[in-house]
Amino acid sequence: MKVYLIPVSLTVSMMAPAALGNTAPALLSPVQAAVMQLSVHSQSLQQILGQPLDQHALSQLDELSYQLESDLLQLGTPATTVAEPLESLHQAVESCDSSEVARCGSAYLAAVRSWLAGRA
Repeated sequence: MKVYLIPVSLTVSMMAPAALGNTAPALLSPVQAAVMQLSVHSQSLQQILGQPLDQHALSQLDELSYQLESDLLQLGTPATTVAEPLESLHQAVESCDSSEVARCGSAYLAAVRSWLAGRA
């Protein structure tokens, strides 16, 4: 049985502008797209931190922290004020320390907001 991915890819790419509101992806520069991705992932982090940090949430945070790292790398080498809190978040998630995850996640969010504001 053959699987055709092209129609699915076309469907998803055609739906993307609707998901982004009035901002068409073709009109975004790579930097703008990376900032948008970072913002979406940062919002996800904030939402997860607002919930009880059980094993499922920690698993989500583990994956999300790697996505955030990838987003930052797409924007260029981040300042240590952003990289260090993200690394602390990685370590807290790996140690399954919920209170440290909450503290490091909040510190990372504050650092990334400040960093992005300085880039604007």
